[in-house]
Amino acid sequence: MFNKEELQIINEAIKMYEEKTTKLLEANTNNKDKMVAYNRKQKKVWLLQNKISKLLKED
Repeated sequence: MFNKEELQIINEAIKMYEEKTTKLLEANTNNKDKMVAYNRKQKKVWLLQNKISKLLKED
């Protein structure tokens, strides 16, 4: 599957994407449709981050 270095790189990329979606979420506080969409994306990112951190802890 992935080695520890590759998982760390993926985790860093996900952190950058999370920062981007957080900024977009904050910028669109007046648009409920966009807020819901970005909130869903952010939830998926958090779930992925949790899975990657579990994999990193196992190694």
